[in-house]
Amino acid sequence: MINYDLLLNDTNYELIHHQSIANKIDRFQVIIIHDRQPNFFDYNYLLNFPSENVRKKVDANRIFPRVKNETFVVRQQNYEDNVDLFFKMRVDARRELLAKATEFMIAKFFSTYESHLAPLLADKPTLKWDIINKLHDKYDKMLRAHVGLNDENSWNVFSTWYRTYLKNYTVNELIVKHGYDTLNALDKEELNTLFLEKMSNSFASNDSFLNTFTTDVNAYIEKMVSEILMAFESEKNSMEQINELLGVSPNFSVHQPIEATVKTNNLVVMSNAVYQFITEAISNQKFVCEADQWPRATIHGSKLEGSLQLLPNEDNRTASQMNLLHGYAHTLSEVDVDVLDSLCHMYLTQSPQADKRVEIRIDDLLTIRGLKTKLGGTGRRGGYEKEQRTQVMKALSVMQALWMQLDSVVVYEQGKPINKNMQGRAFVFTNEDGSSFEVTEDITPERLFIKLGEVFNHFLQGSTRQVKLLPNQAIELNPYQRKWEKKLIRYISWRWRTQARKASYLQPHKISTLLEKIGIQIDTQAPSRIRDRLEKALDLLEEEGVITFWQYNQWNEDSMSKKGWLRVWLDATIIIAPPDEIVSYYEPIERKKSVKTPTNFSLEPQKVCKSIGNDFKECRIKRGLTLKQVSDQLKISTSYISNIERGGALPSQTVYKKMKEWLN
Repeated sequence: MINYDLLLNDTNYELIHHQSIANKIDRFQVIIIHDRQPNFFDYNYLLNFPSENVRKKVDANRIFPRVKNETFVVRQQNYEDNVDLFFKMRVDARRELLAKATEFMIAKFFSTYESHLAPLLADKPTLKWDIINKLHDKYDKMLRAHVGLNDENSWNVFSTWYRTYLKNYTVNELIVKHGYDTLNALDKEELNTLFLEKMSNSFASNDSFLNTFTTDVNAYIEKMVSEILMAFESEKNSMEQINELLGVSPNFSVHQPIEATVKTNNLVVMSNAVYQFITEAISNQKFVCEADQWPRATIHGSKLEGSLQLLPNEDNRTASQMNLLHGYAHTLSEVDVDVLDSLCHMYLTQSPQADKRVEIRIDDLLTIRGLKTKLGGTGRRGGYEKEQRTQVMKALSVMQALWMQLDSVVVYEQGKPINKNMQGRAFVFTNEDGSSFEVTEDITPERLFIKLGEVFNHFLQGSTRQVKLLPNQAIELNPYQRKWEKKLIRYISWRWRTQARKASYLQPHKISTLLEKIGIQIDTQAPSRIRDRLEKALDLLEEEGVITFWQYNQWNEDSMSKKGWLRVWLDATIIIAPPDEIVSYYEPIERKKSVKTPTNFSLEPQKVCKSIGNDFKECRIKRGLTLKQVSDQLKISTSYISNIERGGALPSQTVYKKMKEWLN
């Protein structure tokens, strides 16, 4: 580097030589394109934030770290010829510097309050994400409001400083290497070409230069943000900083990080008949849309009779709103049911009573469904896509519009069933101050507050409280490709809850009822497709551990070869066993008396060799045959053979005989 003591002596020839060469250097610009760096909005990065490397930077007040980038040195004329492109690059570099300064302040906060934060954040990455978001908003606003970081003049001063710095360094290096006389003998174009080449090489491969340059730039930036650093020091050791981030109003329940609310492999949702009706009405698009009428779904059952409407608040009952809700009714999907179950679970885990108001984070409604955030990048925040949040807001609009008009519903009071009529909303949405919040697709708040409508109050009181475990896959599976599985999980989990009192989990399910409850229309032209898809869905649920096993109950596969087999199959029944985790959870509500449950899962299973499935599979593979080929030969469905091969079911006597003959 140049010896700046020489600047004090204007008669020194070394200084005169340096200045003489420097005066011949044309004006230039340095354009830096930063590689995309992990930042505090990358999920994996925040798990270990701040890392040991980041802590060292904080201790040394190293705001702008040395990072990989591409640096271009261009002449002023070239810059002006492409000013729009190059100016955009300069702005991006400026944003990167601000982003790094913001990250530095967040890391400084974490390092300062580590002893307080560590126990709070143990195994809670979502809470950490939440705190980092709040800190980002705080320090980002502070930095952008700072005059020295937000006006063009300040950045021009900074730009002039580092160009002068780079010119002095490079000229000094050239004089040391080539000597003043050699450089002075070059014409101006040759000198400038040599100068630009030397500077470019320094940025590309001179570690000593890069380390020194980064240190000096940090010293300059530290002065730019000195006021913010002083403000931080004045707040230091104040527990109000922690309380500000974690504290909430006493008027509503404390928000919990969403991963902390999930009970092992299951969610907790309501399981009463009204909630099940709402679920099926949305999932199966049961709403009827008549002219000048609000969308309505009806039910006529022994324990529940009434209707469910998509009905806005009185001050919003306009023609345009009716058209909007008609459109929603026609496009309801499993996404809407996912949001319903997520909303219910998040409410119940934060408040055991229906009369409490709880905070709901919009991003939590995406996180709980297993959706991944996009990674953050240079100058921009990561997180969920706008389209994903819009889907959630549309679903919440449906939830807000749900209005129940129940003419007769059975509730239990002191252990006795009583018929009542009720009406009211499913959910009530508010702002933090308690005022009504109108949900729309266009506005996505960070959070909102809800409480359950009074109808659900009757099903969450004391011993009559009706909740169920819902396997996580119900909301995590793809709502379009895995629709069958999602619908089956919701219905079967409800049936398991209704069977829990008698522990009659192996009570068979009629196939026609299963298909009706999950909204599947029977295609009489291609009924085999319906059977294959149902069996495939059950196979997948077994493989994924949602159910322990499934198999036909008293089923004769020979019926498949007869005319009119569809009617026989629809009347057949299937046993679907829950996992041990769910059985154990419901044990406290079982009636303490012996209950006879079906155990005869196939015809005379004692005569069937239990290794038939494995033997059959080995032989099929040796013969080079697919399941489909064997299925066609034996007139047995591929799903049924697959289930037998995996040991999920024992074949009936007729099928067993066919398989033995095929093996021999």
